[in-house]
Amino acid sequence: MAIRPRAIIGASIAALASVLVLSACGGGSGGGSTTAAGGGGSLTVYSGREQEYMDPVFAAYEKKTGTDLQVRYGDSADLALLISEEGDRSPADVFLAQSPISQSYLDQQKMLSPLPKAVLARVPDNLRAADGEWIGIAGRQRVLIYNTDLVKPADLPKSVLELTGAKYRDKVAVAPSNASFQDFVAAMDQLEGRETTDQWLKGMAANGAKTYAKNSAIAEAVARGEIPMGLVNHYYVLEIKEQDPSAPVAAYRFPGTDPGSLFLVATASVPKATPDKAQADDLVGFLVSDAGQKLIIAGEGEYPTATGVKAPDRAPLLTTGDYPAYDLTGNTDLKGVAEQIRESGLAQ
Repeated sequence: MAIRPRAIIGASIAALASVLVLSACGGGSGGGSTTAAGGGGSLTVYSGREQEYMDPVFAAYEKKTGTDLQVRYGDSADLALLISEEGDRSPADVFLAQSPISQSYLDQQKMLSPLPKAVLARVPDNLRAADGEWIGIAGRQRVLIYNTDLVKPADLPKSVLELTGAKYRDKVAVAPSNASFQDFVAAMDQLEGRETTDQWLKGMAANGAKTYAKNSAIAEAVARGEIPMGLVNHYYVLEIKEQDPSAPVAAYRFPGTDPGSLFLVATASVPKATPDKAQADDLVGFLVSDAGQKLIIAGEGEYPTATGVKAPDRAPLLTTGDYPAYDLTGNTDLKGVAEQIRESGLAQ
């Protein structure tokens, strides 16, 4: 593999990778790739998912198949736009994105190829594209991280929409350029309507919401007491507590189907331009196999998307009804959502 991880991968993940490589060699939908691997050769992967968490997964696939993976890491939206610009010349054989909107953008432009039915069957219908051209490989829920020394549970909002109120002035952090926040805004457009979403964004800006570049920066700021609370993905709270069990942070899940408790999926697809679709399909199949899923969720404590794979013990129990139902492919306007956020005055 061309790019190696930063030296912060825990030994437990490396050990898990070694074990799962052996179990993956059996093949089949339960233990390895769901398509027949060609073996050898090389694939180019454009990954919007972080290197430190995906590298053990890629290393396991390389060891299993002998395939050399050339990985280009970057922002999901930027990589989607790059693939679009490259067109038929794109070297990307597989595209991984933190956000459904990035995949849907390429799907709308008819730049993706359908995945094999055996691969799609690994994941429930609501966590993949209806046309079969991308699939969810990991899930995460939006939550409100809060400093338990600064915020009482009784003072937490009943809805994310309440964060524009005077009670929360200068107390909330957001990461407007982050893919998960942009997905959240796209989903709110669908669930609450564009007008309500625009009002919320402008209200957050007017209410002194503090902006950060990344969710991790928000979580760290809340733990330091720099800001009382912030909107992040659930696993950032887990990371803080793993680093320091005494850290004064907790995750608050907005009740029921409030848009603040959105469930998002990271996704995988195979661009049409690939000259090696069979091997590209095989890599995606590995990502939703039991072995691939266990490696993926070991990294950040995300939720598996494949049916029958158990969520990490440290992830909060998640059941149907704990998040709003929405169409993952409902908004494909990458540039439009980013502009919507900028126009509100809420920008990093």
